[in-house]
Amino acid sequence: MMPPVGALEQEYQQALASADHRVAAETAYALAMRAMEASNYDDAHRYANECLAEVERLPSSTLDDVAATRTHAGGVPLPDYFHEGVVRERLGGLLDR
Repeated sequence: MMPPVGALEQEYQQALASADHRVAAETAYALAMRAMEASNYDDAHRYANECLAEVERLPSSTLDDVAATRTHAGGVPLPDYFHEGVVRERLGGLLDR
């Protein structure tokens, strides 16, 4: 069973408030995917762009830098390696450009 989107949004806001960019990026990714599945493309677009902004703040020099810290967020499977390239590939249709 998927947790409510509201709980995921709260987790995202807490991550932003604590400047935990990794959790914020992973959670925004999950929110984008959940919104896309619900055909809520405005929210999917917003969260995809917020995910990219957060992931761009993270170091990405080593495999340890880009390894996801968890396997799922909000019921959404996360990629094993979570970095700008993966976000652009998976959420590309939702990103500004």
